Amino acid sequence: MKTRILLAAVSQIALVVAGGADAADIQLKAPRIAAPVYSWTGCYVGAHVGFGWGRHDVSASNFSFGPGGTAITTTNGLDSGSGVFGGQLGCNYQVSGNWVVGLQGDIAGTNFSGDVADPWDRIFPGPFPGTIGVKTDWLASITARLGITAWDNRALFYVKGGAAFENNRWDFTRSSYCIFYNGCRDTNPQEVRVGWTVGAGFEWVLSPSLPNWTAFTEYNYYNFGRDGSSYPVALTFIDARDALASARQDTHTVKVGVNYKLFTP
Repeated sequence: MKTRILLAAVSQIALVVAGGADAADIQLKAPRIAAPVYSWTGCYVGAHVGFGWGRHDVSASNFSFGPGGTAITTTNGLDSGSGVFGGQLGCNYQVSGNWVVGLQGDIAGTNFSGDVADPWDRIFPGPFPGTIGVKTDWLASITARLGITAWDNRALFYVKGGAAFENNRWDFTRSSYCIFYNGCRDTNPQEVRVGWTVGAGFEWVLSPSLPNWTAFTEYNYYNFGRDGSSYPVALTFIDARDALASARQDTHTVKVGVNYKLFTP
């Protein structure tokens, strides 16, 4: 009898210990915490590098002998390439779902250039021909962006478009006959041209542990139409009108860069 009572007591103790162990196991299994959903809302600043290329059609027009003389024109079209490097800043806002809208400004240094022979050297060829050239020092834009996210909101495909700006430096190098051009002086007038741009890109979060850092690759097309400048001609036996020079510039750029999100509203 005593033996049966002892065995029953030992069995009860074993059941209590086993039940306590199971309860402890249940308590130790913490619930899984879902990873936070990334948001593109916020403002950022960044830098980029890349390469640009385009068609630079430069033409110059001067005047022949006599009042109202026929214009003498030279034209040169060439493909020009240049590295681009600069920075950007902007803000994004992620609306309901996967759509992101934003506004961005950027600027980049460039070295696009093209030139053409001075038209007067077609009339009076000399040992030191003059040239009329144009060089683009920088490109800038203010664009709106529209994108859609992918891969748990950590990637963004986007298109962009808006206003474009460039700084052109004209180089008028005098020819052998510069003594007739009111002195042998080279002139370098500058102008800021306004055009338009469109582009597309892909941006992604670098790492879950670095949520404020993103990288991107992007293509842009710039169009500035045709615009020009003038330079003085002081030959006494022709019209006292300025000669005209103009350039049409279509530019493409491909760049890569990084952005750092400054804050999220």
